Amino acid sequence: MNSTRRIAWAAPILIYAASALEMIIMVTPFAAYFYSVYTPLFHGLEQNALTAWLPQFFLPHLAHTRWPFFRALSLAGAALTLIGLLGFLACAIQLYYGKFVKKRLVSGGLYGRVRHPQYLCLVIAGAGLLLLWPRFFILITYLMMLGLYYVLARHEEEAIRARYGAPADAYLASVPMFNPFGRRQPSARFAPPSRGKAFMAWVGICVVALGLAFGLRALALTQLYLVRIATPPVTALSFRVRSAEHINGIMRNVLNNQSVREHVLRRPGESLFMQITAGRGQLKHLLIDLGMVSAAIEALPLPEQGEFVVLSRVHSRNGAGPPPADPFAFSSQIEPLFLAMPDAGGMAVIALDPAQFHPGFVRIRF
Repeated sequence: MNSTRRIAWAAPILIYAASALEMIIMVTPFAAYFYSVYTPLFHGLEQNALTAWLPQFFLPHLAHTRWPFFRALSLAGAALTLIGLLGFLACAIQLYYGKFVKKRLVSGGLYGRVRHPQYLCLVIAGAGLLLLWPRFFILITYLMMLGLYYVLARHEEEAIRARYGAPADAYLASVPMFNPFGRRQPSARFAPPSRGKAFMAWVGICVVALGLAFGLRALALTQLYLVRIATPPVTALSFRVRSAEHINGIMRNVLNNQSVREHVLRRPGESLFMQITAGRGQLKHLLIDLGMVSAAIEALPLPEQGEFVVLSRVHSRNGAGPPPADPFAFSSQIEPLFLAMPDAGGMAVIALDPAQFHPGFVRIRF
């Protein structure tokens, strides 16, 4: 494969890797790079009605749900990522040992189960990262990566056929391409599927994956610990397991604060969104996900324990949609207004300044 083609095919894979590692980048010194490059990209996608869904999450990121299935998906994501990366390392050792030391076609071990175990392991690790940081945008780049891996695999197969001849044909014909559970069937004739069939199979995978992601998001929203009231229009989401009565009590305490009450009176009918956290660590995680500057987070007088509430206003993009705006709608945007914290006297409230947040940040809802 010439270097120009390799670079062209590697670019989308690197884009996927960078976007999937966003969860790590955001809490490292490289966060400035993320905010300067990806924030404008995600903000631009959010401004268009056709692409506003791409920066959103299709699985709960911070919030607990009533159905343990979603928690299990997150744990499965961590396991798949570890398995995939360790498998990739094992494949690399076997491949380069056979290629440079034995100087022969590698057809045993992991390569005796599937023809491209390295790509399969990267697909597994990528699926794990997707479950850990489930943006629709990352799902799209992951699906693109699947198609590119197939193209790369087909190209490499043609290269080894040209180099090794009949032994390569026998190997390619008898070992499954990616399915490790497929039965090895000795054959001397290699006949890959047509490019048209392969493309249609990839399109089918994309349709099923996207449909499943939208379905999971809709299901997850029914399983959150949240309470809605109509006057004023407020949605309160608890990230931990709390009863409706408990959430209602927190919501009323926040709304009874003078600063919050004055804001509500100045903007009657405005939709509000409360995100309720437990402990300083979870609150800091939420503030990072809302785009707050790290220096501003460190400057906040936060106790270690207790309940914390971030109160935001909700508005529809470009005024679209009827009020009150739904904080979980793809057309909605949230703007943090107050941080509420319990104290001995009831509920202390700190006003949040837009200057404390990165501009154009696409904020995580749940």
